[in-house]
This record gives sequence, C-alpha cells and structure tokens, in this order.
Amino acid sequence: MSGVRLLAFVAVFDAIAVFILFPHLDVFAIGYLALSTALAVLQALVNRHFSRSRELLRLFYAKDIDPVWDKSVGILGPSEFAVLFEYAHWRLLPLLVNPAIQMLGLIVCLAGTLWLLWVDRYLVGNFAAHHRNGTLMVSGPYRFVRHPRYLGLLATRLALPLIFGSIVAWVLALVWFFLIRRRARLEERFLAGRFGELYSQYTIRTISVI
Repeated sequence: MSGVRLLAFVAVFDAIAVFILFPHLDVFAIGYLALSTALAVLQALVNRHFSRSRELLRLFYAKDIDPVWDKSVGILGPSEFAVLFEYAHWRLLPLLVNPAIQMLGLIVCLAGTLWLLWVDRYLVGNFAAHHRNGTLMVSGPYRFVRHPRYLGLLATRLALPLIFGSIVAWVLALVWFFLIRRRARLEERFLAGRFGELYSQYTIRTISVI
C-alpha cells in the first residue's frame, strides 16, 4: 500500500472508529487511535522513502518471500472494527475491561511505537547501503533482536486486547502472532541461504523473541 493510500485508509478508519465508539470514546480508546495513527504516518514516511526504488521496496517488505502477508494484513486491519464495536456496545466479557490493564496496554502500545520509530529510522538510513553492498545488518536494533520490526509490531497488536478488554481482539492478536512468526521464519530461511555461516553466527548472539 502506498503512503498516500495508507494515510487515506487511516483517515477513513479513524472516522469510522470514532463513529463506532461514540459516546464511549474514553481516554484509552483515544490513546490507542492516536498511537495507531502515529504508526500509520511513520509507515507512510517509510513507504515514501523506499518507493524511489521498486526493487528496494519489494525487498524491504519481503514481498517475494511472503506474498500472503499483504492479503492477510488487508483482512486483519478492518477486523479491528469488531473490537471497537465489542468495546463500545457488547462487552462480551466485562471482567476483561480493567483500567489498570488498559493503562498497561497503552504503555505496551507506546513502547512498541517508540521502538518501531527507532527501528525504522535505522532502516531508512542503512537498509539501502546494506543491500547495495550485500552485507548483513548487525548494528542498531539488530544487535539485540533478529526481527526488531516484528517485535514492535507484535507489541502493538498484543496491546489491542489489553486496551479494549476484547475477546475478538485476543483472537486477532493470536492470528497476528502466528502470521508474524511465519513471516520471521521465512525471512530467516532466506537470509540463511544468502549469508550462510555468517547468518548462523549472527543468530547465536541474538534473540528472535518470535
């Protein structure tokens, strides 16, 4: 999805979300919408940067490694409307809606967002050079985690059920977990084939967390 289309989608998503949540638009819902919008803006900026090269864009988003990803995300994104509707109107399991847990969810979402900001800043500044030189990224956030971008994404997806106390959100979070885990495994297989022993050594001194 291009940066402009992504921002347009988020604008429409936010408008529908506010309509669904009203009059139950509380601080937790507003906080989540604000953070998800910030993430979308960040993603749009990253898209704009890498869209200068079609080859680089496809490689950055691993489109040839995992063609299922885009279709799955296209379904999971709009599915969040069901989470918002459950929170504002159904409350299938009211015990899940707890202010302390909701605040924890916002903290997790904020941490994931700030982490993604660091990761994407690193990638914007270094990804093209590493691809051009055929070298493995082992600095920045990649010193610690093999899939830092997926770690941040997973944090924001796990924050959703915590913030909204939603059974639907827990189901979506589980789907996201397996989708991200599958994608990470595919990328590891690709990188192992490309860098061989160098990548094997890299995996020994870093963690996957997925």
